[in-house]
Amino acid sequence: MEITLKGQTPAHKNSKKITCRGGRPRMYTKQKVKDWQNATIEELKLLYKGTPDGKVEIDYMFYVQDLRRRDTDNMVCQVNDVLVQAGLLEDDSWKHLKLGSADAELDRENPRAEIVVRDM
Repeated sequence: MEITLKGQTPAHKNSKKITCRGGRPRMYTKQKVKDWQNATIEELKLLYKGTPDGKVEIDYMFYVQDLRRRDTDNMVCQVNDVLVQAGLLEDDSWKHLKLGSADAELDRENPRAEIVVRDM
């Protein structure tokens, strides 16, 4: 299965903010990241149905919008999270997922993630 996720994949781990409410610090995910997650999950639910039987291997190719420093592993985690939340992956643990290759290139006009999911 080949999946294209539109837009710049945000790095989930680096998209937190800390606020103090009621005198206690709390950590929140930034709204921009939540918006990308929600839009991506809804699109995946519309386009794809069901989880694969057994373990899968996923290759990740990220096309980033600029030359800012980004950690590929953070983008991989974000993609895995939306695949699980959309119901396309049962879990992102080692029992269900083998990580394949992950790379990134610049594409200022069309940032996206291209994901290839293969049954093992």
